[in-house]
Amino acid sequence: MVKIKTNKPNYIFKIRYGVIFILFLMSLILFFSHKTEELPIKINEKIKDFAIGNIRGDNKEYLVVLTGSRRREFGEEVIIYSIEDKKEIYREDYSAYNPWKIVIGDIDGDGKEEISIGVYKTSPLHPVMAKRPFIYSFEGNKLEPKWRGSRLSKPFLDYVFLDIDEDEVDEIVAIEILEDNRKVINTYKWKGFGFEAYLETEGYEDISDLITKDNQLFIKIKEQRKSYKALIKIAENHIKVERED
Repeated sequence: MVKIKTNKPNYIFKIRYGVIFILFLMSLILFFSHKTEELPIKINEKIKDFAIGNIRGDNKEYLVVLTGSRRREFGEEVIIYSIEDKKEIYREDYSAYNPWKIVIGDIDGDGKEEISIGVYKTSPLHPVMAKRPFIYSFEGNKLEPKWRGSRLSKPFLDYVFLDIDEDEVDEIVAIEILEDNRKVINTYKWKGFGFEAYLETEGYEDISDLITKDNQLFIKIKEQRKSYKALIKIAENHIKVERED
């Protein structure tokens, strides 16, 4: 009888090693998928998200941090640091609100930027779990609610503050979900006591990756199995989507 030698155990080992390596790479992608900018000051906190802005209107920059593991869906505390003094000036636990995002922008044009905490919770007027953009002003070394509305006009996936029409006031720019599950970019302007819908794109199969750079907004669009990067502009009172690649 002729014995045939096989490398089956080694083959199985290689497959298992390959699967473990792929899972390791995926975990690295998830771990580093949030902001990768270097912080202006050194802090001893786990950071889920952060933003920098002039939240006191004194032409000085402040670092606003959402603490928590990058691998978890929601963060924990909101901490504010004076970059100039390199010290903490505010800390509060927001974990009950399921915070997932920090955004800074001047929504009313007064020269003092507001802080928005993206939360995931119910609301008295909309008693279902949903993403909501809570907005605060920093007054007397604490966050004072400016707008904690029940929702935007439609369910949304993500949002940023951006002066999209160059009027020196930031708008909310959000990826929203239509009833047929297609996605749109919708914008909102602050009107004294709340937000009013401004301009909206047509619907796309999918929109992702809200990226702001040099006061420009880039998104990723998927349509008919093709994906591409696009620049969002306003022209003739309409939102124009310019394909970049």
